[in-house]
Amino acid sequence: MNLKSLKIALICGLILALLPLPYGYFTILRIFGCLVFILQLINIPKTKRHSRNSEFVICIVLIILFQPILRLPLGRLIWNIVDVATAIWLLLNLNRRTRKTKK
Repeated sequence: MNLKSLKIALICGLILALLPLPYGYFTILRIFGCLVFILQLINIPKTKRHSRNSEFVICIVLIILFQPILRLPLGRLIWNIVDVATAIWLLLNLNRRTRKTKK
């Protein structure tokens, strides 16, 4: 699986997280999200890293938020906002990467 399909799967998982699902789903989603953000961080191009500083910082923040070791008690509403904002960011990031590779 490539990073693009992992991002699409994570976007779907984040949207599904808005539903009242068992807690185990959210644990799996946090593990999967953390792994996807680590992979994305690794795949930030080494050239022009200075222009990717915002993406680097966002990935680090999302890794910390989604890390499965220490649970962050943000509450259901805050997590829903984080999930939607993350899904939107991933979608925009996915489109931006696709446009740059087509050039």
